Amino acid sequence: MKPVTTRKLIKSAIALAVINACLSQTALAEEAAKAESSGRIEKITVTANRHAQDLQEVSSSITALGADDVERAGIIDITGLQQVVPGLKVGSSGGEVRPAMRGARTNEVGVAGTGIAEQIIGIFQDGIYVPTTTAGMGAFVDIERIEVLRGPQGTLYGRNTFAGSINVITNRPNMDEIEGNVKITTGAYNRSAYEGVLNLPLTNNLATRVVVASDRHDGYIENHVIPGPSDDLREKNSFYARSVTRYEPSDNFNATFRLDYSKKDANSEAIWGYQQIAGYSLTETSPGIYDPNATVTQGHTYQPADVERDDIGPYDVYRNAMSLDKQEAFSATATLEWYTDVADFKWTSNYSELSGKQYYDSDFSDGGLDFVGGFGRQDDQKTISSELQISSNHEGPLQWIAGLYYFDQEADWEWLSSADTTGNGVPDSVVVPSLGNPDHDPHTSDSIAVFGQLRYEVSDDLRLVGGLRYNKDEKSFTGDSIPDWDDSAVLWKAALEFDQSDDLMFYASAATGVRTGGANDARVVARGAEPLYDNEEVMSYEVGMKSTLLDGDMRLNISAFVNDYDDVKAQLFAVACSDITTGDTVLQCLEAGETQSFEYYENGGSIETQGIEMDLQWYPTDSLSINGTFTWLNAEFSDDYAVGNDQLRPLLGLGNFEGRQDINDNNSQFSFGRFGLLLWHQNTP
Repeated sequence: MKPVTTRKLIKSAIALAVINACLSQTALAEEAAKAESSGRIEKITVTANRHAQDLQEVSSSITALGADDVERAGIIDITGLQQVVPGLKVGSSGGEVRPAMRGARTNEVGVAGTGIAEQIIGIFQDGIYVPTTTAGMGAFVDIERIEVLRGPQGTLYGRNTFAGSINVITNRPNMDEIEGNVKITTGAYNRSAYEGVLNLPLTNNLATRVVVASDRHDGYIENHVIPGPSDDLREKNSFYARSVTRYEPSDNFNATFRLDYSKKDANSEAIWGYQQIAGYSLTETSPGIYDPNATVTQGHTYQPADVERDDIGPYDVYRNAMSLDKQEAFSATATLEWYTDVADFKWTSNYSELSGKQYYDSDFSDGGLDFVGGFGRQDDQKTISSELQISSNHEGPLQWIAGLYYFDQEADWEWLSSADTTGNGVPDSVVVPSLGNPDHDPHTSDSIAVFGQLRYEVSDDLRLVGGLRYNKDEKSFTGDSIPDWDDSAVLWKAALEFDQSDDLMFYASAATGVRTGGANDARVVARGAEPLYDNEEVMSYEVGMKSTLLDGDMRLNISAFVNDYDDVKAQLFAVACSDITTGDTVLQCLEAGETQSFEYYENGGSIETQGIEMDLQWYPTDSLSINGTFTWLNAEFSDDYAVGNDQLRPLLGLGNFEGRQDINDNNSQFSFGRFGLLLWHQNTP
């Protein structure tokens, strides 16, 4: 792991000094004002450290949103969180979610090739890990609160909390009274939505809570091939139901049983989007010689010759192929809690399954043969997980939590294409083509972990936090030609918390995280790719403060961080020889017109990021609230970041600018090192 540079430490120290100076001035202003205390800021209890704590007492960057916050911000799913969480960006394509935070971004999605897409930010719902980007688009209904933790959370949350975690906590049954509500929403694009909640105490110690929700609207990407909204893209048609039953026979034991079901059937654009802005293509300047400079072709580079109409704009398109996003998911969770004189015990087990199809117009046009002729994929996922937590429950300077975790996932996928089922020469249905995977092509992922974290109170004002986790991961793939993958990681966290006053805490922390690796397809390995790619790792340093100001009317939390990411994975599309038996080079295959593009993964190098984040909530009056966030981020690839080789030539948006990639060079490799050397040479007399 790379050491922290002096430049980084100086930046963090300056940021902390500025924060401290600002707080000193604010404290003086408060004392001079002698305003009466109104205390409009509500204290928020979070479970970021797996036990209840005041938000302002946790040595991590956290944004916590209560039910009212979620309602005011109009957040209905994970994509809305970027409006209120500093440093978080959430993109989506089709039914896939693509979150990004602190210089790390989710690129690959769903289940494809030889791997299961591993997330950058771990998503959890009531403590259960949401295993794929497809399952991450679930609805937020009857929410108690949402906790977004920024920075690696490997100690308590494990693998794939590389850049942070999103914890969605729903309301549990109320044992005391019957309650419920109904919410109906209408709007543009023929939107009609409803939510219904009913809480029923069944006995003195048994209650159930039922939630039902539906949301639909026409697509807001207008497709002009068929009059009316029937083929418009990004429509919504979803249904969600949840049942939670809680049993509390005594003060020392309770059990919660939860069932979730969701279904979606809509026109969408599958995992690749609905529009291609431009493409990078190879340009032959003379027989066998290709232009070393990047050739960027505007528009849809895969359009057929018989296109009748070009798109009017991003919201007015022509797509004559079927588009669909169909997903169905089910989840069952049991949580048992015991409270003893020695410690508290919590055991959570879950079974989840998801199946779906996504299909899109693969030529991005109204050209082609028919209304169906597109491309897509279907996948199925089944997951079992179980976690046992043991935590201290006594007064004293030392508090602790320990646990065991088990995770098992099987995912199956196939390509989808069109077929002629009527025999009239016109494709009219979506099927698994012969080029697809076998009918049963499972990829399995298994993980076990043991973890623990301590919090020791040195004095009334000073606390130390330390955590450790051991993760063991294994993955297997169909066929003997693809090797199994396994790796282990030891993750840790250390933090110091200091209370300047009752309303002001400073903290400093260091933590590690990991995102699991995997294997490449045998076809790509035969063409020069490494069979396996390693875990990605991150080392994070953070300093920050948590403050409640203006006699309880303002909450201001600020953090500054430095992250070093190592073995960063690149998802690449590369040119290679179609037939590997010839022994030709890529250039020879290009000359003969016998090349093909392949997708593969490779660990490219390191990324260094620095940033500052601010989260503000202020109530100037009883009837006015002001919320604000601020983020500054600087992310840079290291000079040694390089991907590609003489057998696989990556197709990169950066192309061959300043000699970084030359497809005519048998040693072609994308390298920031080459780029840096050329710049130095050009600026030297």
